[in-house]
Amino acid sequence: MNSYQKLNDTELTTLLNTGDKIAFETIYRKYAAGLYRYARKNIGLKEDCEEIIQEVFESLWTRRESLEHVTVLNAYLFRMVKYKVIRYFQHHAVRKKYEEHFKLFEAVYESIREEERDPSVLAMLEKTIARLPERCQFALKLRLTENLSNSDIARRMNIKKSTVENYFVTALSYLRGSCHNLAG
Repeated sequence: MNSYQKLNDTELTTLLNTGDKIAFETIYRKYAAGLYRYARKNIGLKEDCEEIIQEVFESLWTRRESLEHVTVLNAYLFRMVKYKVIRYFQHHAVRKKYEEHFKLFEAVYESIREEERDPSVLAMLEKTIARLPERCQFALKLRLTENLSNSDIARRMNIKKSTVENYFVTALSYLRGSCHNLAG
């Protein structure tokens, strides 16, 4: 046990403010498990909760020099987690909306038999996809050509599942804009 564990929140915050890494580690050990349990009550995915806690502590370290006003560190950290959870659900709702649109796009694309596909529409679609960022294109092609799930694509590309979902949000948004430009 180090002597830092006997310090109160104000003292730990003061030390953190000066860049004291041991104070930061002490704060992490003191609060991380409780913050995780709090996030886990609201979010079902363990990995997402871990990511939120990671982001909270990264933010705490990044903003350490401007924390003079924080006297109750526990309340401050729980408030940070609370707002991250709220943003998580906001982003999740947007992602879910785009996912539903993408599934519809996939269903329509797959329902058209190969011989019925209009070559000009396919060419336009391929040209539009080619304008997307390279990693985004690759994720989209894995979905369309190999019918991989987001998790499988994430493993194949060695990225997080949330990054794959963001690629699809980007792709769908771009494809939607391209379709509106053609229609209008």
